[in-house]
Amino acid sequence: METQHDILVQNKRDIQFKITINRKFTLIRGDSETGKSTLFQMVSDAGTSVQVGIHIACDVPVVALHETGYKYELSNENGKIYIIDEDFSPVKTKEFAALALKSDNCFIIITRESLPSIPYSYKEIYKIKTSGKYHSLERIYMDYDTITEMDKMVTEDEDAGLEYYQALYGDKVTTSHGNSNLSKYGAQNTLLIGDGCAIGAYIQDLVLTGSALYLPESKSKLNDCYIKPCCCKGTMCDFFTRNKIIE
Repeated sequence: METQHDILVQNKRDIQFKITINRKFTLIRGDSETGKSTLFQMVSDAGTSVQVGIHIACDVPVVALHETGYKYELSNENGKIYIIDEDFSPVKTKEFAALALKSDNCFIIITRESLPSIPYSYKEIYKIKTSGKYHSLERIYMDYDTITEMDKMVTEDEDAGLEYYQALYGDKVTTSHGNSNLSKYGAQNTLLIGDGCAIGAYIQDLVLTGSALYLPESKSKLNDCYIKPCCCKGTMCDFFTRNKIIE
């Protein structure tokens, strides 16, 4: 299913949640009494047979996921947006992650856990912003889309990504052998490089290192044009410019 959707959840007292999701997984964090549980409860109540005066507007069904029967739901239902509350204990398991990744659904997960089994973007971690009765999502982490050459550069990748950065910057680039290890290499004058679309579980640890961060939405296969002098037309791409070509 498509992963970008606009959602409006509203009750008869005009309490509103306006949400836009952009990926398969969206995480909502924050302190108590910020509206997280209210959002989940409104969606959950809307799915009951009792008329509770809750309206949900979206181009696909938005439903609450509960522990009872969730395996059947994820194995058999498609094209839905599931919202999961903090007390949904299976969310921390590899079994849930495997089912969710395989399913053709999107997930809004309310949690304070890091969830390392789920590959989610650091750009899709939000808190709830409130103005009276109106609620929306606000990103927690800034963009880390600009690369800066530093004395030491560490990438989580051991394969194509490592090859790419070493072609550009030489032996100053090493690997952390995986995203779960990347924060261990944090230090002054160090750039940590990770896959932005799957680094969400580790972003807090990375920020706390105080290192510079570069977290692009990376590719699984390295294109030859990233490391070969093939820019014959003199054009610029998102990753490369002519003056960086390795001769």
